[in-house]
Amino acid sequence: MEISKRKFEVAEVHSLTGLAVYDILLRQGNCNVLPLTNDSNGRRGVLVYAAVVMAGVTAVSLLLHSMNLSFDDRGAAVFIMAAMWTPALARFVATHTFDSGWRSPFPLSVWGKSRLSVVLIPLATVGAIYLGAYALASLAGVPREAPVWSSRAVINVAVNLPLLGVIDVIGGLGEELGWRGYLQPRLDEMQVPGSLLWVITLETLFHVPLILLAGYVAGGSWATSIALLFGLGLGATPVWTWATYRWHTIWIAAWFHAFHNAVSQVLVPKALGAGNERILGESGIFPVALYLVVAATALATTRVRGKGWREFAQDALIQARRNADKQRIPNR
Repeated sequence: MEISKRKFEVAEVHSLTGLAVYDILLRQGNCNVLPLTNDSNGRRGVLVYAAVVMAGVTAVSLLLHSMNLSFDDRGAAVFIMAAMWTPALARFVATHTFDSGWRSPFPLSVWGKSRLSVVLIPLATVGAIYLGAYALASLAGVPREAPVWSSRAVINVAVNLPLLGVIDVIGGLGEELGWRGYLQPRLDEMQVPGSLLWVITLETLFHVPLILLAGYVAGGSWATSIALLFGLGLGATPVWTWATYRWHTIWIAAWFHAFHNAVSQVLVPKALGAGNERILGESGIFPVALYLVVAATALATTRVRGKGWREFAQDALIQARRNADKQRIPNR
């Protein structure tokens, strides 16, 4: 019994020493590996995260259903915002229970290099995707409704874009603190194979209660809506994650999320006329196809540099932690 206790104490000392050495190397900029993480704690944390996310969004969806409110109703806005902050809550629970030793590589205090690019790149990318989708629809002769903003469309877009951006970034941040701020980097730190696909799957499942109970992404049948949303995830998740890792900040993911919602749900349909949800909706076939093109391009840039996703993610997380710790650790 005494021998086992001593072994435990030695192991604990080694673990603490390793973390101390890592912190010293990190300060000096000489650390080229991610810190050793407890895979058991990480796995438990991820499971807790998934459980809280699904329980939270299901509770909100049931509440909306009981009140006869759908996703697009004004009275549902507060509840939708609560649902969007469920991933942030799940992260809080996970990192204050089983995964309490983990800290985020993307703290809110780090905006990222080139402040304007953190906002303009998401806006330009999302705008190009949905305007491109409408251009493809015009070439294909896809019918659309008359635009709500048939007159003064430019003025309406100019006024509503910043307003919607500010409102939507609040909700988008709630989701991204969970998806890109915890789940994705946690899986990549543990080197889980197919980490992007795992995140896409859980993101899709997260929206299923809203589809079934609150009319989110009406693409005909619920099965079609779920399939289209999964397709959207295959394109959007790699793009938003790549940008988060490339710019080392969660804010770029939050702005991607904000402009995605603003452009796809309000600005483009009202300015150019809504089309068939399965073709031109938020997760319509044309936008999804263009998202996939952008995702393939982003992932190809890592391949050109001789890196697979695992190597790219590890390098990005190392640099992100260096940037974050420069703010956490005072110079001595």
